[in-house]
Amino acid sequence: MGLFERKITVNTAINIVRTSENAYLIDCREKTEYAAGHVSGAVNWTIDKMTPDRVTRRFPDKTSIIYVIGNYMQKPGAVVKKFKKLGYKNAKDGGYMEEHHGRLVK
Repeated sequence: MGLFERKITVNTAINIVRTSENAYLIDCREKTEYAAGHVSGAVNWTIDKMTPDRVTRRFPDKTSIIYVIGNYMQKPGAVVKKFKKLGYKNAKDGGYMEEHHGRLVK
């Protein structure tokens, strides 16, 4: 995040993804946490799944907008850094699920 960039909330990230084309919401929490309740449309993608080959197959367009949401244990910033290292310049921290207000699906 840049010096003057403001951190967004998970609800803001969800709204941006739902109203944008070529945008993804990545939930980087563990599979069991994701299964217990997640945002509709979010893709569960933990950092251990992030090999260059798997990422480019799943997200071929490196100009895609990618918001990564997590929790206080699985921080989205680490996943964002990995996406950026692979050339995804529009990968952003989407906040923490503990701050989410809204419906979840199982």
